[in-house]
Amino acid sequence: MQKKKSIKALSILLLGCMIFMNNTIEAQQNRFTKGLRSDKNYYTEIHFDFISEKIIIPVTIENRTYKFMLDTGAPNVISKELSVKIESKSISQINVSDATNKRNQLELVSIPELQLGSIRFINCPTLVDNTSHNLIFDCFDIDGIIGSNMLYKSIIQINLDNKLLVVTDTPKRLHLNKDEAFKMDLINAQKSPYIWIEFKGDKTVKEHVLIDTGMKGFYDLTLNHMNKLSDYGIYTKVSEATGSASMSLFGTAKQNTQYRLIIDQLKFVNTVFNNTLVKTTNDTNSRIGAEMLKYGTMTFNFKQKRFYFNPHNRVVDMKQKHLGFSPSILGNKIIVGIVWSADLKEQLEYGDEIITVDDLDVQSTPLCDFINGSAQVMHNDTFSMVVKKANGALKTVLIKKSYFKGE
Repeated sequence: MQKKKSIKALSILLLGCMIFMNNTIEAQQNRFTKGLRSDKNYYTEIHFDFISEKIIIPVTIENRTYKFMLDTGAPNVISKELSVKIESKSISQINVSDATNKRNQLELVSIPELQLGSIRFINCPTLVDNTSHNLIFDCFDIDGIIGSNMLYKSIIQINLDNKLLVVTDTPKRLHLNKDEAFKMDLINAQKSPYIWIEFKGDKTVKEHVLIDTGMKGFYDLTLNHMNKLSDYGIYTKVSEATGSASMSLFGTAKQNTQYRLIIDQLKFVNTVFNNTLVKTTNDTNSRIGAEMLKYGTMTFNFKQKRFYFNPHNRVVDMKQKHLGFSPSILGNKIIVGIVWSADLKEQLEYGDEIITVDDLDVQSTPLCDFINGSAQVMHNDTFSMVVKKANGALKTVLIKKSYFKGE
């Protein structure tokens, strides 16, 4: 009889037109690496696409090339459709709970051979997504995810400027500066990469965060950690709002209270970011997302548990204008998810359906166009938006991006 394990997996957060996926696995420590092996003394360079802050790479299985997303915050995952096309060996069924605490089971399989560039990975433990419509897979036209569990004996370097992914098992091939090495912890069965970041306020405080290349955005702070940091003068609370901007694998999250904060000084490895506006989440992990790649090259030395960041600049001012609300998805509709701005709270509320943005007819635009960035909306500092209220009435609202108090 196959043993059942427990994981929390595939939490999808939609904020603006962004989605990220985070996976935390509570299971036996070898379940997602057992039997995995690869070639030796390998080095390969892979060009990738960067679509709405998702890293899309080619992967070869059984002499056919598929599109996968590189996600250090997840284990390997393949779509249900791909699972029936390729050979695999079932390992177990896994109990899954998403961010809304709804539960399901996913099958864990072993893929006999998977090729990344010129490197062969043998017996790859991989989850099979059994949902009929997965927004990540559908909207980014991918067949799966390459996660940290498959890379735990590799060194990977992600250079966004050149859209180049390097994968090797030999650190010397990358000419890394040992003085710039930063300790990296590999947490739980999927070998999730965590590092310590630093905040400077009344005191200097550190936080253990997940480096999640599957997450769109710069940095998300958990409510739990926000409360723990409240006594150190690290941040200024600029907005409190109730709503839902999150959608998980098995449904939409319940409405809850979240916050926007301005962190005066955040130090990531060797780089200081000033005036950073962040949002809170209900997740158990604070995360650094793929937006960080815009500020420098990341190197994950999974093999020796070291992390490197080669920044464009050592000091970055993050001050910029922001939307006063967060869009979300409910069913097949784009809605107002959370209203942050006090002025907009008099005009918008959770659940208002967005009908048009300037000249764009939102209702007739495919949902995926908002998720993968094909629909260029809400980029201007000022735009007009028509929403449908719960009673069916249409309301036109002028939206102006602004600096939040404290910036």
